[in-house]
Formats: sequence, structure tokens, C-alpha cells
Amino acid sequence: MSDPTPELDGTWYVVRTSLSFWRRRTDPTISYTLLPDGRMTDTVLYRRRGRDRVVLGLDSPATGGGWTWRGVGATRLLTSRWEVVAHEGPWLVTLFERTPFTAAGLDLCWRRPDPDPDELARVLDPLGEMAAATPYVDRLFAPVHDRRT
Repeated sequence: MSDPTPELDGTWYVVRTSLSFWRRRTDPTISYTLLPDGRMTDTVLYRRRGRDRVVLGLDSPATGGGWTWRGVGATRLLTSRWEVVAHEGPWLVTLFERTPFTAAGLDLCWRRPDPDPDELARVLDPLGEMAAATPYVDRLFAPVHDRRT
């Protein structure tokens, strides 16, 4: 796949995921900001128990493709590797490797929290045939998006 870096810039809503982390959290978004040196800042926002939460990270290009995320602040000792496995226009699919704290998983992100159902189906249907996504397709669920955009 070609380098999607310029298109990653901005806010993405997690609309389907296999990551259990999102089962007890609402309104998940990920915002990427490109830096001049080829890295990106990575801001994850969500709500838990009625309170806004934020996780900050810095993404660096990884050897062999993908990205290495490193936490900022309280999470600075944590790292994670991830990659974009599919991307077209308003959606992208990211795959996360297992870490000591999280399972491997897949996120389908969209530029809005409520994609058109037909468009969503056109993206979800072929995921089962994508080797990298196959282990996660049966576990996909829709995180709750309550917040108005």
C-alpha cells in the first residue's frame, strides 16, 4: 500500500474495533498531527465514567513499515507497533500488535462517528478476505458515540 501519511492528519472516529479496551469507553477518537521530521503526534480521546480522558503518543516510522507509538507523559515507558492495512478516502483500517498490556487488534476509523451504513458495509465485507484482518473480523463491535460532533 502507498504511504498514507499525509491523509492520516486530522481526527478519526473509531467506528468498529476488536479491541476490548473500547467496550467500557465511549466517543473514541484518534487525532494525528504530522511533524516536519516525518513523525506524528497521536492523541486518543474518549470518555469513561462520564469523564474525558486523553492518551498522548508520538508515532515514528518503523523499520519495515508501519509505526512505533511511544507514550508521552505518564505513558512514556510504553510502546506499541501499528500499521495502516487499508485506507481510502474517509476511512482507514489499522492493525495493532500485541503488547504486554493489550491484545493485538484492529480498528476501523472514519472521518465521522456515523458513516453511511452502505459505505460501512462496503468496507467491512472485504475485511474477512484480508489476511492481516481475518483473525479480528468476528470480534468487531461498534463503540458507542454519544457526543455530538
